[in-house]
Amino acid sequence: MKRFLLFLLLLLLILGGTAGGLYWSSAQVPEFYQAALQQQVAPEIRQQEAKDFVQHSMQIVNDVRNQEPLWSQEFSEQEVNAWLAEELHQKYNEWVPEGITDPRVHFEQDQVIVGFHLTLKKWSGIISLKFKPWLMKENRLVLELEQARAGLLPIPIDEAITKLTQEARAEGWQIEWSQMNEHDVLIVHLDRQDSDLPDLTSLKVEPGLFQIAGKANHAQQQ
Repeated sequence: MKRFLLFLLLLLLILGGTAGGLYWSSAQVPEFYQAALQQQVAPEIRQQEAKDFVQHSMQIVNDVRNQEPLWSQEFSEQEVNAWLAEELHQKYNEWVPEGITDPRVHFEQDQVIVGFHLTLKKWSGIISLKFKPWLMKENRLVLELEQARAGLLPIPIDEAITKLTQEARAEGWQIEWSQMNEHDVLIVHLDRQDSDLPDLTSLKVEPGLFQIAGKANHAQQQ
């Protein structure tokens, strides 16, 4: 009987320790996200970086409207995060799903990491998604999900992907959910017949930098 009680006590301690470890792991803050939030930048510099992001974005819009044969643009990690900090919630809060605050990005070689604070009824912490964006061919954007975590703890996101694909298809987008390189991938077809989107021809991610390039599509030129 004593051995049984001792075994039961050890089992409870192990289970309790495992649960505590899981909770601790889920509550941790990824390094890149903590560094992004703690980055010491003067307000006027961050505001200028946010303006740079807007200007670069508007330059693409203008090139597309003017049917420029070729266009390209690059975005630095600093200016994207400055815009997320300065303008997203202030000007476009209706775009942000409920419970999500302080999104930040991190650009690595061929990879993008997105992190944000998520507040739910029974949990609050940092969600991070690491994915590899690449072009299967012109206008076939692939988002290869390599990692999804709550803190340091891997999490399943099948339900979220299912909902995302359903909503995208309802909006008229052709999007596929598949498996590639042992990862979940979303394949987005950008050449919609009813769209005035330009043709996306190149996409590149380097440490601290995101670059895209394209050309006017045939429908625009007719």
